[in-house]
Amino acid sequence: MQYSENKELQVSALTKIYVWSVLFEPLLYFVIMPQNITGIGANISRLFQLIVIFLLIFKALVTLKIRFPNLFSITNRFFSYYYIYIIIIGIIGYLTGSYSYSHESLLISNNDNFFSKLIGNSLFRPFFEYFIALYYFIYFVILAQYILISKRAIDYFFKWFNVLFLICIFLGFFDLLLLVLFNPEYQGIGRHIADNQFPGNRFHGIAGEPRDAFIYLFLCLGIFSIRDIWTKQKRLNYFWIVLIFIAMYLSQSFSGILGLILAMAMLSIYFLPSLQLRKQAIAISLFFLFALLMLLNVKYSIRMTLYYDAFFSIYQTLNNGQIINSILSVAMNNIYPIWHLWTEVRELNFYHLFFGNGLGSSALINNFYYNEPGIINPNASIVRMLYESGIIGIFLFINAFIRPLIRLNVNYKIYNKLLLLMLIMLGLYFSHRSVAPYLFLGIAIVVFRYRFDDMNSKI
Repeated sequence: MQYSENKELQVSALTKIYVWSVLFEPLLYFVIMPQNITGIGANISRLFQLIVIFLLIFKALVTLKIRFPNLFSITNRFFSYYYIYIIIIGIIGYLTGSYSYSHESLLISNNDNFFSKLIGNSLFRPFFEYFIALYYFIYFVILAQYILISKRAIDYFFKWFNVLFLICIFLGFFDLLLLVLFNPEYQGIGRHIADNQFPGNRFHGIAGEPRDAFIYLFLCLGIFSIRDIWTKQKRLNYFWIVLIFIAMYLSQSFSGILGLILAMAMLSIYFLPSLQLRKQAIAISLFFLFALLMLLNVKYSIRMTLYYDAFFSIYQTLNNGQIINSILSVAMNNIYPIWHLWTEVRELNFYHLFFGNGLGSSALINNFYYNEPGIINPNASIVRMLYESGIIGIFLFINAFIRPLIRLNVNYKIYNKLLLLMLIMLGLYFSHRSVAPYLFLGIAIVVFRYRFDDMNSKI
């Protein structure tokens, strides 16, 4: 214990703050201000991020040493290609009217403050979306490579990631137990600190909403897999794997099921062809098993069944211009952009389907259909990306996260494991926006680059 504490004392304050900013980012229970106040929402992680950025700027001013990342390095170039692409698409979208659906600044509510009105302005918001897209990659992928550069720093990250995971698991199951025993007197842990809405009898712990918990739990599987490779210990045993999958099931997340379906589609494209014939047969069998489990989950869950049945009537309802009154009424922000694309495809206009409209345009089209103020972005990244960057943009985005894995100088077995985890994580990301793939990629690069450099130094 004393040795562990001494190691932590050798980790710089900047590194510790950065680690905690990363640890708290996927734990959305710690949202402390709603979006109508800040324009972007505020959680504890964002406060830590501001401190990190301030310290880095202060350090640069004091030392007069500034290191600019190479955006076209082996690990960064594919994201740069994607980012250049969406900039070009955004310019074309602006010139062709993709941002003209909200001339009266429908993103702004009269109840919002000045800062929220600035961030939510229909003219400014698309530019801010481009900043967010670049910021996430720089902060969670690139910056990790400059800050987590020592074994002590990486150990510090894994230690406290594990602690927060255990807290989330314990509180999540304990919360469900109390709900069963004392409902309706006990209503459960809220989604966020900033609101008092309760998700019901579903697992979520301190990860925010149940759909946030679903992808967070799979992120934990990914991070612990990397930790086991780093420590050369098998700590992610069957007990923890089964416990995590039980928690994911108890979240009753419909977006999680959709994410797994999307992941299976990507695995069939990017993962299966690289396997030997025998392993392909095993993988296909596992796909069918997961498909069967998901079907049973839908069949024996009242909530899932309602979503399933509602899908069969939504097309006719929208086509008749009627109001959606089913359970999907709360998910129309994910449906209107797809519906708008479909109306264009019916008229044989395929441009936006393949190339998109530009970042931030999906919120504007939602405002157009809802005809009400507020930032109404789709929750599902696949919807958002399909409308904003098209099919081509989605493939570029996928490559930005899987191509760097090839450059990690790891053996075939480890690469396949990382690729499998990343593709499933991207599938879940497409169903519900999350920091998970950024965080996973950043830690993977940090760990395996350190191992490679350490091996070379001993030669």
